[in-house]
Formats: sequence, C-alpha cells, structure tokens
Amino acid sequence: GLGVPPGLSVVIASQQALKVYKSRTTPIVAYYSNWNKWLPIMHAYESRKPAYFATPAVQLIYALHASLKAITSQPMEVRFDKHRQVAAKFRQTIRDLGLKPLAQCEECSANGMTAVWLPEGIEIPQLVPALANKGVQIAGGILDGLAGKYFRIGHMGISVTEPERGHIDKVVDALSQSLKELGFKA
Repeated sequence: GLGVPPGLSVVIASQQALKVYKSRTTPIVAYYSNWNKWLPIMHAYESRKPAYFATPAVQLIYALHASLKAITSQPMEVRFDKHRQVAAKFRQTIRDLGLKPLAQCEECSANGMTAVWLPEGIEIPQLVPALANKGVQIAGGILDGLAGKYFRIGHMGISVTEPERGHIDKVVDALSQSLKELGFKA
C-alpha cells in the first residue's frame, strides 16, 4: 500500500488504453473520474501551464508525497523483500493458529494481504466486532460466492517497515484471543 488515507486515485494508462477511450461511443456518466475533464489538465501540467478542473484534497497530495518519499528512500527490492518475509511469517502464524490461508500455495500468495478461510462455526459478523473491540480492523471476503467464507488481513506499509510499532503482533494476538472467545479450538 501507499500508506495514504483514502481519497486519491493513482491511474496509469497505456497509449492503447487512451486510444480505446478516445474511440468510445457511450457517454461517460462519471464526473470526477471523467477523462474528458482530466486529460486536458494533465496535458497542461506536463507543459508547466496552469489549469483547473477540480480542487483535489491538498492534504492527501502532501500525504502521498511524504509516503512516496519514504517508499523511495531505499531500493524497492529491499521493501519488496521485507514485505515477502513478513507475509510468509504471518501466513505461517495463521497456519499455526489452526487456520488456512485462501491461497493454495506460497508462491501465489499476496505479500500485502492474507485471505483466510473462516473456521467452521464462526462468521464475519462475529469476528469483525470481536477484533474491532481489540483495536484491529479486518475485511470480509469479496469473491463472488465465497464472500462470507473468508476474511482478509492487510500487512503492508509501516506495519511491515516499522516493526517497532507492533502492528502485526497486535493483529495476531487479537485474532488468537477473538477466535478463542468465539469458541474456536485449533
């Protein structure tokens, strides 16, 4: 993750995507995400000319700048390796708790988030508030047909790069306690 509060959208579009966009025949119903409004602004900025369409949330622009500065302060491979290591350790901890990651192999697992099958007898509406009461936020599943059968835990950004914050340990402790409170026995 970029480590910035929600509210910005980072978009990269290939020349092919721009061609498809320009040849579209259906009207664009979105307002703020309408490329007809933003592309002239972007072209003007590239030419160092002032232009205006909408006022962005300036504090988010500063937050993005600070975050990108921190992210690029070391080689990206160092950051990627750290995320890989923490993710692998986290998934092993999940297995040690008696839970099963959704991804079927380590190589196909994400390094910024782990999806975990819910134990039998425990449901998202029970687990989310149990963890929230301990200061931990998780998300339910989003895959069609499986949404209520698993949950997602993010482990990225400062939670990984600044282990002294104890975020990962807090999540593991809260998850372990919450599962026990809900009657799960590994």
